[in-house]
Amino acid sequence: MIVGGPAFTFNPEHQFYHFTALNSFQAVAHVVTTRNSLFSSDFNLGFHTGKEEQVSENRNILRQFFKAKTLTIPKQCHGSKVVQITDSNSGQIPIDTDALITNVPGLAIGVLSADCVPILFYDPVHQALGAAHAGWKGTVANIATVTVENMQKAYGSNPDDLMVCIGPSISQTHFEVGKEVADCFNELGLSACVVEAEGQKPHIDLWMANSLLLQKSGIKEDHIHTAALCTVDHRDQFYSARGEGFSTGRFGAFILLK
Repeated sequence: MIVGGPAFTFNPEHQFYHFTALNSFQAVAHVVTTRNSLFSSDFNLGFHTGKEEQVSENRNILRQFFKAKTLTIPKQCHGSKVVQITDSNSGQIPIDTDALITNVPGLAIGVLSADCVPILFYDPVHQALGAAHAGWKGTVANIATVTVENMQKAYGSNPDDLMVCIGPSISQTHFEVGKEVADCFNELGLSACVVEAEGQKPHIDLWMANSLLLQKSGIKEDHIHTAALCTVDHRDQFYSARGEGFSTGRFGAFILLK
């Protein structure tokens, strides 16, 4: 099934997705991978599955596609740690890290997902990038805003200039949570993202939550672009931990300065 819309388009040639907003900038390349990217039968990028050789090959294929010197993907932990990627540490695996930033051309960065929210950042003025992984814990830890703050400190980025893209992830319809999780969002002033019906568990809209947090950090609303694709609904294209179990593979969102 090929899905998408004006903001988020499918490239059948390579089986990738792209954000239209980022495609308009010549200096940057980006992709959101799928299960079948580059016509693989399993373009899994997550080492946790025990398929180290296949995953390493897939990651190398992706690096070559980007024509990148290196591809850096962190070992994520649902926290708010951001690591700056330079020539000296690129290609390594930052531990307990959920966001990467860089301003070095040729260094591809990205994050993995199987329901959590992947977020890409681009500063067209200072030519700087970010990639963040926001599950519900990372969202509550405000990883999106922390990434913006790190880009401000490292590169002088102005939130007014940043383009931010929220990738495929679990939708509010499928993201059922316990009351204690809903309380975390309510306490952050994100009650608009919590849907509660009589006799049912709460549901959380992570797309809205991250968009609201980004706007609070100074990002313009019209600079935030959401794929609005649910990974649970579209398991034919994306891996989904909620739909298939944690041991399923991981797709990713990646970005590179040319």
